[in-house]
Amino acid sequence: MWRELWRPASVYSHNRARFHLFVFTLRALLWLIAAIFAWDRVDDGVLWIGCGVLVVLAIWLKRRPHVLEILNQGLIIVDFVLITVAVRLSGGLHSQIYILYGAEALFLTAYGTVGYSVFGALAWTVSYAMATTAWDVRLFWWRIVVMGVYFLAAGGLGREYRLTRTQNRENRLKLQQLSQLRAIQDSIVEEQDIDVVITRLLGQARELTQTDAAYVVRVDHARRAMRVVGSGFSLPDGTALSSCPVPQGFHVYTEPEMRKSADPQAQFLVSQGMRSAAVIPLRYEDSLYGWMTLASRREASHLQAQEFIIQSLADVLSTQFRFHEQQTVASKRGQLLAILERVGRIVSRNLEMEQLLRSLRTAVAEVLETDSFFVALTLPHDPDHVLMQYLWDDGEEYPTEVFPIDPEGLTGSVIITGEPLLKNGEDTPGVLAGSKKSPRGMIFVPLQHEGRVLGAMSAQSYRIEYGPDDLEFLSAIASQASIAIRNAQMYEQTQEIALTDYLTGLGNSRRLNLVLQSAIEVAEESSQPLSLLVIDSDSLKSINDRLGHRAGDLHLQRLAQVIRDNIRDEDMAFRYAGDEFVVILPKSTIDEAMTVGERIRHEIETRRFEWGNALTLGSTISVGVASYKPGMTADELFQAADRAMYAAKQSGKNRVAQGR
Repeated sequence: MWRELWRPASVYSHNRARFHLFVFTLRALLWLIAAIFAWDRVDDGVLWIGCGVLVVLAIWLKRRPHVLEILNQGLIIVDFVLITVAVRLSGGLHSQIYILYGAEALFLTAYGTVGYSVFGALAWTVSYAMATTAWDVRLFWWRIVVMGVYFLAAGGLGREYRLTRTQNRENRLKLQQLSQLRAIQDSIVEEQDIDVVITRLLGQARELTQTDAAYVVRVDHARRAMRVVGSGFSLPDGTALSSCPVPQGFHVYTEPEMRKSADPQAQFLVSQGMRSAAVIPLRYEDSLYGWMTLASRREASHLQAQEFIIQSLADVLSTQFRFHEQQTVASKRGQLLAILERVGRIVSRNLEMEQLLRSLRTAVAEVLETDSFFVALTLPHDPDHVLMQYLWDDGEEYPTEVFPIDPEGLTGSVIITGEPLLKNGEDTPGVLAGSKKSPRGMIFVPLQHEGRVLGAMSAQSYRIEYGPDDLEFLSAIASQASIAIRNAQMYEQTQEIALTDYLTGLGNSRRLNLVLQSAIEVAEESSQPLSLLVIDSDSLKSINDRLGHRAGDLHLQRLAQVIRDNIRDEDMAFRYAGDEFVVILPKSTIDEAMTVGERIRHEIETRRFEWGNALTLGSTISVGVASYKPGMTADELFQAADRAMYAAKQSGKNRVAQGR
């Protein structure tokens, strides 16, 4: 308290200092009037000395309004004593100096309360009684009543005056604070980093509210606390973020309330000596962005008095969050348009399925934090299964694989219903077919083209959860991707038709040329054996001549089926031309190829093909076998096997010959 007596004069407003000086001057005038009424009983020298002292004191106190304020209040008691003496000396009840007591009512009004005015009225009664000793005179009591009412009325008016003055001071302070807020807003209007904006605003909040710490807890779309941005406040590493419910409006917590709280942030504030904390949610319309906390080492009343400016600061922060959110949305939409444009180019350029899906994954990863990505496509002739056409998981691509469609599963439900799904959380059901990890965030969107569901696309993360904007983004990508995937499927079908023999379903000569060249390259790089069979029918011409070309076609189809039945999955069969077939046998030596050729020849010879109701047809084939030697071209390998086949025919047909 004593420090307050020596505050610099600059902390007082000019009007406030002038008011204290005016009261002191009025008191000097009061004393002078009292002295004049009692002139004949006061020494002139004493009077003038007193006036001089008051003048000097006023000049000295003019520069010290803080001292003058305390002195004015203490001199009220002196006033009562001096007026009482003056009344006593100037005639007691017959003296008119008693009206000077009214000035004391004004002084009490200026510096006290209504309660002080009541005590002033009692003090007036006692003082006037001591000055007049007229307890039994009616006039005495009338004066007591009138002056008492005056004291009380002055006290009431003074109270209203102080309330008005306080309200004006608060309004002026609010205007100043709002002006400062406006300046703050202007200073951050060009800042793009929301964390920098928050930190700067919190620093200004501490200055405006004279608090010791300020921080903002940001929440995600599920209203879970994510992180803290603060000024004068830093949580220790590992401190859990608050999960307590956010108050609906402004609320001030006292030190006992913070001590009882289970919130680690409240406990940390108490440990730092904070005695109160104001918490206010940061909302904009229906969106909650988090909450702001201002902590102080003062009592809770200090923060309660700052409600207006704290609410204004919260509004500014909420507006900044909203602005940042809109900027983010606009940026995402800009990115989305750019990505969709890229996807459009991919649609028109990438016709090969593998290249297409890899390009789509790269495009999605530019916007979404993606740890896994897959495209599953329906099978036209198998509605119960789905083909995992492309799976990229944790940095690695996995081969295609067929899975049964589970109506209860996430992918299955999207394919069946055609509705997208967003799943978040550590307990998200299902794991991927790649790394077998359990994702934290998962998005599944259907691939639809002209009302038909082609399959499903999914982006997944092991680190973050996805939001509605992410779901909207992937759905937009899927809409474009569906066109590209359908085009790729049609391209593959066209390619398949162009490279497939229509009669037998085996690859044609064009496919043979492509596959044989690739097989030779693999054999060269891996130093593994490679063999080739050239098979020619010995019976086609006679069947065509005797029974017609329909019977000949059936003969070729059944020959193709026998070849399929006697080779491995990794072996490849082709109808080269007319009645000539070729089989590529990777990782097979010449002896192993001879065994395969003999097996096919034997089955053709022993199997009978029915034609009509009873007629059965027998047939034979000639087989030439050749093995790849380093440096051979595809044509040289084929010519070696073809020469061996002709050698078999020349040796009597229905046999397997080895090329040299």
